[in-house]
Amino acid sequence: MRFTLYVLLCGLNVYAIANPADVNVRYADDSYHFYAKFDVEAPPEHIMEVIYDHEIIADLNPVIKSSERIESPDPSTKRIRTVIRDCIMFFCKNIVRVEDVLRHDNQKLEAFLIPMLSDLRYGYTVWELQPNLLSTTVIYTAEIQIKFWVPPFIRSYVLTRKFKKRVLESVARLQEIAKKSDA
Repeated sequence: MRFTLYVLLCGLNVYAIANPADVNVRYADDSYHFYAKFDVEAPPEHIMEVIYDHEIIADLNPVIKSSERIESPDPSTKRIRTVIRDCIMFFCKNIVRVEDVLRHDNQKLEAFLIPMLSDLRYGYTVWELQPNLLSTTVIYTAEIQIKFWVPPFIRSYVLTRKFKKRVLESVARLQEIAKKSDA
């Protein structure tokens, strides 16, 4: 009984530390919709350094295998090519994602997917950074639409759970990396 209580309390403690205040992943209208709102104990400029740096962004999530800057037709836009490798049960896939990334000071970052260069049909991501007294509130929203077929049972339940887990892992890593750059 004591051991069970200990495990439960430790699990709740880890959950409270690593879990953002609000995370939602849902599948609707042939798209995956992501929303996360969480606080990071670092100033907005340190968080922006992490999410805008294509080399560091690969450290946020273990499924990102590579991330590189490629030539963009617009010199004011940063174009990033990312390769993701993930497996769900027996279904493994490499996914190439090419996005134009726009930075708006240390307050907002937007990424627009380039469908003809990607394995996704549509994608849009926004990171909003709101400074607080001792931390920064980060609001992450994204929508993606995949080009390839995924079985419905994987698409609806398994994939949304896996995406949610990946968001939680990325939040924990962002907190870790941003705090290090703050020191």
